[in-house]
Order: sequence, then structure tokens, then C-alpha cells
Amino acid sequence: MIQSIRIAVRNISRQKKRSVLLGSAVAFGFLVITLVNGFTAGALGTTKTNLAQTFGGHIYIGGTVVSSRGTELSLIENDTTVKTALAKFEDRIASIQYRSRSSGTLYFGTKERSQKIEGIDFSQEKEFPKNVEIQRGSLRDIEKDGSLILPDDTAKKLGAEIGDTVLFKTSTISGQQNVGEFTLIATTVSSSILALETGYTGRGYLNSLIGIDGSEYQTINITLKNVAEIQRLADSLYGELARLSPVESRFSTSSSMGPGNVAAMRNLMGLNSLKAVPKTERWEGTKFSLTTIEDLMAPVLSLVNIMNAVSFGVFLILLLIIMVGILNSYRMVMIERTEEIGTMRALGVQKGGIRTIFMAEALSISALGALGGYALALLIAVIVMSLNFSGSSVLSIFLIHGHFTVALSPIQSLRNFLLICVMSLVAVSMPARRAANLKPAEALRATY
Repeated sequence: MIQSIRIAVRNISRQKKRSVLLGSAVAFGFLVITLVNGFTAGALGTTKTNLAQTFGGHIYIGGTVVSSRGTELSLIENDTTVKTALAKFEDRIASIQYRSRSSGTLYFGTKERSQKIEGIDFSQEKEFPKNVEIQRGSLRDIEKDGSLILPDDTAKKLGAEIGDTVLFKTSTISGQQNVGEFTLIATTVSSSILALETGYTGRGYLNSLIGIDGSEYQTINITLKNVAEIQRLADSLYGELARLSPVESRFSTSSSMGPGNVAAMRNLMGLNSLKAVPKTERWEGTKFSLTTIEDLMAPVLSLVNIMNAVSFGVFLILLLIIMVGILNSYRMVMIERTEEIGTMRALGVQKGGIRTIFMAEALSISALGALGGYALALLIAVIVMSLNFSGSSVLSIFLIHGHFTVALSPIQSLRNFLLICVMSLVAVSMPARRAANLKPAEALRATY
């Protein structure tokens, strides 16, 4: 066995051009699948991180109450229930954010721009300055009433500079129009994704514009210690909320989105429904709704799954082409080495030894090619991650501080490596078996 492997390794260098071509084909296939998986996994993780920073968490709990007029208002009026539910999972929660938000129109001079603004308690969210990427200005006056942070594109389209006063026209939770003055203190890196085009101000000041008390809020945003637990914890938390208070259903039978998801997402976008609630359907206190960052990312997750499926299909096609190449190459090898095989058989090498030589040779070329492809993928990943794309608003959803993340999965790479090795062995098995079955006397007399 050991001698056969030594011969196989030696044989690789006998036909260098053939070995290099086969190894390069394997390397290319492995490079493609590794980079595509790495880019999609990195983009998914980066998008999740950016959305979590924008919305202030991984799980979002919204609330609605019934007004004296019988209309539905976006407000968490009594949080005792939800705090009781959250207490059961405090060991898995990294932080909890209490926010308000509103959608309206910004005015500066003769220009106007639709904008969503988040109301944040900056004294409580100490990590906020570290998570937001500032383009212009500073966060020195972040806790002053009326201080405003806008996406840079929004500020430029308004023509507003740092220190300028802008007007914000919005509606209270009960539907009255209101106007407030803000001072622009900083701008953030803009994104082409609407969900990330968010402005930020103090919660107390925004609450005064939307008609709620300064200490009240509309959503409770939960950041987890382990993002892999998002759906599992969301299901458990929803069950606990449903046991203690009225809740909107999370999922419908006709689609993945239920009333609870829609209600929570409306709260996240700063949209008030103001719909009338029939007397028979009214409730006491706060009715809670719950959604997660993964619910928001459902379209992105679908796109990633499609890309991974397509890339794996391309990878399989490349493997089939490589298998055909290995099969044809080793058919030629068998013909070229017929006399040599006859000599080896005459000297006592068994059939299994001949098969081992062929299979070890093909396996070595495939393994070396795959390792080469993986090394090249690592190099490309390092180069891409070192590039700065801060100026691109189109790509910003996929960037962390201006850089791409390429998340190469060792488990996926190992699976693909083993798949290549197995398929290479399958491809070479036919010519290896035919070579092993050559009769020594006939092989020695053969001339080609």
C-alpha cells in the first residue's frame, strides 16, 4: 500500500501539464463555491448587524392601546407584563432599548424630505455612539433637546449643514399634525436601503411632538447575547406574553407574516394605524406585538438561499466536468502505462496495488487542487476585506465601517472538500479497475 502511494505521488510529476490542468480545474471549482458561500454568509451577517444597530436590537415588541374614542394608538402604556416576561430570559439578553419613532416630513428652506426619526434615550443607550457611523459633525451635543442626526444623503438633498435648524412635520399618535424644530449636529453614512435611512433624536423631545409623555415609549427592542437564539427566544417570549396579556398573532395561515408582525413593523417604521376598533374587539391595557430581525430580513434570507443554491448547482456542474476530465485523462494514462503495468504485475504487484496507484494519484491531484483553491479564496477574501467602500451608499447595507465581511465556513469548506475527493475517486474508479484487470502477459506484449 505505502509503495503504491509513493509510486502515485511520483507519477503526478511525470505528466506535469496534465496534473496542473486537472488540479487547476479542481482549484477553480473550489474557489468559486468557497467565495460565493463566504460572501453570502458575510453579507447576511453584516446586514443583520446593520439592521440590529439601526432598529436597536434583534427582537422588537410593540404595543397598542384603545383610546377613549375607540381608535388604536401605538403606545406601550403599561410595561409590567412585558418586563415580567423578559425577566425569565434575562440571562440570554445583552441589553434592552426603549424607543419611540415617527415618520414625517423635514423642511429646510424651500426643500422637503420624507424621513423616519427614532427617539432614543441616549443616557440609557451608552453604546449608541459606538454603533453609528458618523459622516459629518459630532455627537458631542447628542443629549441636548432637539439635537438631530440625519443620513448624509438626506441632509445634502435638503441642503442643510451641521448646525442648521430644520423643521419636522409629523402627526401625534392620535392623528393631530405637529411641527418641531431640530438642530442638525451630525450625519450618518447613507444607505440605499430605505430601512436604514433613519434619523435619531432624544426620545423625550420626539415624544413631545407625537403627543406622549417624555418617559413613555412605543417599542421595546431586545439585543441578544447569542444571535443564533433569535427565533427560539422570540417564540418563548411570545408564548409568555400571550399567557399574561392580549397579543397580536405572529403568523397567519396564508403567509409567514401575521398581524403581530405587521403591527410591530409598523411601529418600527413610525407609522400609526389610527384604525377604529369595534366594541366587541376592544381590549384593556396594552396589546403587544412581536417581530424579529429575521422576519424583517426574510427577503434577504430568500435571496441568500437562492444564491447559495445556484452557486452549489454551478459547483456540481464544474465537478461533473472535472469528473469527465479525470475519467478521460486516466483512460489515456492506462493506455500509456499498459506495458509498465504489465511489468509491475509480472514482478508481483497485486490488482489492489494497481488500483491504489491510480486512485491515490487522482485523489492527490484533487486534494492539492482543492487546497490551492481554498488558499486562493483566503487570499482574495483578505484583499476584499482590506478595501474601503465607505463612499458607496448602494453597498452600505453590506458593509461594516466601510468594509465587506467574508465569512468562510470551515464546515462548509470541509464538506465541499470531501465531496470533491469522493467524486474524484468515483471518476477514476473505472480506468483504475480496468488497469488492475490487465493480464500481465498481454500488457507486456501491448504496443501503442
